[in-house]
Amino acid sequence: MARVGRFLMVVWAAGGNVAPSAGLAKVLSGRGHQVHVLGSPVLQKRFEAAGCTFSAFSRAREAGLIEVDVFDDNLLGWNRFISGTRLADDVTAELDRETVDAVIVDCALSAALFAAETRGVPTATLVHVLYAASVEGPGATQWDAIRPLVDSTRKHLELVALDPERPVLSATWNRSDLVIACTPEPFDFPLKARPANLRYVGPIFEEMPGATSRSGDPLVLVSFSTTNMRQGRVLQRVLDALEPLPLEVLCTLGGVSVGELHPPGNATVREWVPHMEVLSRVSAVVTHAGLSTVMSSLASAVPLVCMPLGRDQPWNAERVAALGLGRYLSDESSADIIREAVEDILDDGRFMLEAQRMAEVIASYGNGAKAVSELEALL
Repeated sequence: MARVGRFLMVVWAAGGNVAPSAGLAKVLSGRGHQVHVLGSPVLQKRFEAAGCTFSAFSRAREAGLIEVDVFDDNLLGWNRFISGTRLADDVTAELDRETVDAVIVDCALSAALFAAETRGVPTATLVHVLYAASVEGPGATQWDAIRPLVDSTRKHLELVALDPERPVLSATWNRSDLVIACTPEPFDFPLKARPANLRYVGPIFEEMPGATSRSGDPLVLVSFSTTNMRQGRVLQRVLDALEPLPLEVLCTLGGVSVGELHPPGNATVREWVPHMEVLSRVSAVVTHAGLSTVMSSLASAVPLVCMPLGRDQPWNAERVAALGLGRYLSDESSADIIREAVEDILDDGRFMLEAQRMAEVIASYGNGAKAVSELEALL
């Protein structure tokens, strides 16, 4: 380590995006670095437990906490939050209050990246989605609708406009000193053009996978999102599919009310369970394919049945299927099709073998060690 660094981390509570930020904060703090977090109030205890100091947003307003329960119902409100002037002003005020060596920003929070740019502080963009899919693939243009907001915020900060010839995400991330992609490079889509500031650092977990302990009837984890995506019907269909099979089921709700479900006798339903506490005993995961769930499962060498509900989840499911790590089903699949896919995962040893290989790749990144090395190089 070159010296103790002072890092500002800017995060928001959008669901699975928090895990790599909290994991990285814990590793940085454990290395002796000072980490101050600016973020959603609900995250304070989590980051303080990771050894950080914490300040909540003061000007920026998080749309979903006040207006709606389902993130996707208020995209305009969320876009105003992540790309607007209030968040930019919160970050510039924090940087003026306390001198830092580098700023680490959740990849969606463009306004925070722009604020750091105005102060000339080295920036690292923490990418918690598939990088290639976001800048070259189907996601490359899906954020272009926010360009007017982005341009307005950059004008507010007296910064030049982004390159109009490049997609917004690509142009935004390209201005960072460092982009750390929290996935194994082999899991992402192949890149056509690799930017000089990109580093694949692998997934970063708050807790490491435990030693594998699988005996007796298989245990299947059913997990569809950290947040409400109206997944109740899909969850019930999965539970119906698994009822006739000789296995145990652990189902986490992710925002769904217990009253919406009629769990079978072989299922245990919990509001929330830390995945790393149970994955060592799990033989298969049925999931919406959020990247955090996918990476946690593969780090524990568990193959998956993916039923994406939206957002970036179809990209993750596509890579799971392409790499032989599991199956990709429509979220409209019948109980019979779901049951057949789970049986296929449990009976065909090739899925487990490929999951074990990916677990070895994930372990080689050192759970944040590569990310910290790259960040220390900014000091």
